[in-house]
Amino acid sequence: MFLCIMKTTVVNKEVIKKAIIKMRDDKIAVRSFLQGTASVETLTSKGIKLVKTI
Repeated sequence: MFLCIMKTTVVNKEVIKKAIIKMRDDKIAVRSFLQGTASVETLTSKGIKLVKTI
């Protein structure tokens, strides 16, 4: 008989909430860049890096 001991971690709900809000803001910023209403500097100031395709 095998016992499976699972580690439980406590997740802070505020940290999750902040991460989701940042993802949403990043998504909005990238969409505005693709539509031509935001510049590359705006994205880089928010910490979003663009890469060139091969």
